[in-house]
Amino acid sequence: MLHNYIIIDPNPIQRIHLLQFFKKIPGLKLNGEFSNAVDAQNYLKYHTVDFIFLSAKLPVYSGFEFIEKLCDPTEIILLTEEAKDALKAYELGLADCIAPPYTFRRIEKAIERVVVKISTVQTKNETSHSIEIKHNLTTEKIPISKIKWVEAMGDYIKIITLEKKYLVLSTMKAFMEKLPENQFLRIHKSFIINLNKVANYTSSTVNIEGANLPLSRNRKKDFHQIISQF
Repeated sequence: MLHNYIIIDPNPIQRIHLLQFFKKIPGLKLNGEFSNAVDAQNYLKYHTVDFIFLSAKLPVYSGFEFIEKLCDPTEIILLTEEAKDALKAYELGLADCIAPPYTFRRIEKAIERVVVKISTVQTKNETSHSIEIKHNLTTEKIPISKIKWVEAMGDYIKIITLEKKYLVLSTMKAFMEKLPENQFLRIHKSFIINLNKVANYTSSTVNIEGANLPLSRNRKKDFHQIISQF
């Protein structure tokens, strides 16, 4: 699994030094590098990342002030020279706190720690955020995160997940009411999609893992407004 990250550090030489380490670790994707918290905050208004390498010392306001202003929960690896910052990082539940001199092994260990933490949270979310359906005379629980899209089939709906398909007696409206509004959107009278699964889109279609689903005219405006936040 690919993990997206950004780095926030006022020292360009130090950013280059750290990025040389990051490039050696598979499964990471750099989404941006910033010299101050303000630019990073503006970026995060419209983008999400899995974790942040954050310097405690920043211009305008500090790394800890930046953490307080974060709208979405994001894992933080703090970079600091101050011993007192390590205690504060622990109290805030940050993924890790690293002091110079930065070494490849120490960076690698911090990333391993944050990846495990992210995976644990995802597993808990999949377990707790599920939906109960009746399929083939049995009742099953489906993790909401695994649903790709839902398709109308007369008096039934077809639920497409990562592993299999389910045919369920239900209306689209009734099923939509069970789904989290910020994650699912009805893009057509016959299709509800998981916005997290969208690969790309055109003016008339939405692509989810190779499948092009129709985007109706009256749903187009809502779709474009919401997808820009993902």
